[in-house]
Amino acid sequence: MEPSSQSPDDPAPLLIENMEGADLAAWLTLRIREIEENVGRLPSIAIFVDAESRIDELVENVRPFLSAHNIKIVGCREGRDVGQQQEIRVFDIKHIKGLEFEAVFFVGVDRLAERIPELFLQYIYVGITRAASFLAICCDNSLPASIEVIRSQTSMGDWSRTVREPYRPATSNR
Repeated sequence: MEPSSQSPDDPAPLLIENMEGADLAAWLTLRIREIEENVGRLPSIAIFVDAESRIDELVENVRPFLSAHNIKIVGCREGRDVGQQQEIRVFDIKHIKGLEFEAVFFVGVDRLAERIPELFLQYIYVGITRAASFLAICCDNSLPASIEVIRSQTSMGDWSRTVREPYRPATSNR
């Protein structure tokens, strides 16, 4: 997120590297539950992937983990903003301009840098500025060198050490 737009009450963005598949699905579920517990309800949450073809795969990997907590996940193909706020929505990064969510998980950032290097920085900017309060950047392998500078602004693992009490969502009156 842009430093000027981040509230002092917002937790530090998370960076997770070397994680994919079932490990990533389990980690996403733990973080989503952590957000739900901190906010007191399930706020608007989106997961951005690096290509339309990745939506269904991610939904299928995460669904069993989330369903154990009665949380639904839905793929939003071709940028369709389907679903309800109580559902985790998965979008291709190229379709999210103009949307905002309380929490954003940007998955496959390193794949995006490899696949579309000429547009990578634009997609990163748009993606990370869609998060009102919670942001996680997830890499299958490692953070791309072109955005290594953000590492010092992130935290590793979870938000438990960075959320200040009491947490107030960005959409509340302050």
